[in-house]
Amino acid sequence: MLFRRMTERQRLKLAIVWRGAPGTRIAQVPETSRLHPVALALQERSFDVEPVIYSEADSPFVRDRLSKCAGILVWVDPLTDGKDRRDLDAILCDLSSQGIWVGSHPDIIRKMGTKEVLYRTRDVGWGSDTALYESFAKFGHEFPGRLMTSGTRVLKRQRGNGGQGVWKVTLRSPNQVIVQEATHRDGTMAQTTLSEFMASCAPYFANNGIVIDQAFQPRIVEGMVRSYMCGGGLVGFARQYPKGYAEGEPERDTFGLPAAKTMYSASEAQFARLRENLERVWIPGMCKVLAIEEKDLPALWDADFLFGPKMPSGEDTFVLCEINASCITPFPPQAPEKVAERAAQMIAR
Repeated sequence: MLFRRMTERQRLKLAIVWRGAPGTRIAQVPETSRLHPVALALQERSFDVEPVIYSEADSPFVRDRLSKCAGILVWVDPLTDGKDRRDLDAILCDLSSQGIWVGSHPDIIRKMGTKEVLYRTRDVGWGSDTALYESFAKFGHEFPGRLMTSGTRVLKRQRGNGGQGVWKVTLRSPNQVIVQEATHRDGTMAQTTLSEFMASCAPYFANNGIVIDQAFQPRIVEGMVRSYMCGGGLVGFARQYPKGYAEGEPERDTFGLPAAKTMYSASEAQFARLRENLERVWIPGMCKVLAIEEKDLPALWDADFLFGPKMPSGEDTFVLCEINASCITPFPPQAPEKVAERAAQMIAR
């Protein structure tokens, strides 16, 4: 009986899902893929890896493939070329209700992986001056006053990736603003009227959408720190500098960050205080506010931090910029093993 259970355990399938062209079928994760190390780590844990290429056109096929797996790990952005994840999320929720483990459950992503988390967790220790607009009318009533007081604000639509719907707005006169979207990594800016810009944000409120309004962090010219998490545990950091910063010439109007990432282990000394805050205070605080149990945190997610004002001692403070839980690449070399370990633990429950 013991041998039979071990054999069954070794044959458990775990799917790795990513978006691709309709009709694409593959037998294994390509060696050139960023997800190949994850596949290897899962195989080391005696999983049979099932690569699944997702597209809306293949929805029935994808559902059938995933239904035969014990667990599912997903790398699909919330927005890609005008497509969202609604169809895929419905599949994942249905399969999860049948007992299949989903490494990043859509319900959890909705709680922590959208911009709303910046408002709801603003008081756990990583927050800043943050407002939430749940309607276009409230946006029109409140945003001009906040912009007038601050001079510069950052607006973020509820869901997106790659800087989509993230705007730096700087007031130049009572009805003239300079706007810069984070998708433009070359510092492209445009001048328009405040009323015209606000009207262009109206689609963000469709289908119960919201907009988050944050204070601008001037130290963005120094880049950001990405903290990679597996469940509630840190697995590594990435330090990302804006173009030219390493040579002492940061872009003056940096907003998007076009530079490559430098990976660090979780024990990196320069981020020791950040790690302590994350693991002991901020993540437990987030879980309490959002009613999330540690076991339900995604198998791989990250929290991006900008540098806040320095403390009198000269020590850095950090301000949460966003949380990503849908499609985390690249990731530190330590991450695949941790993800595979968590998958084994969760599926064994």
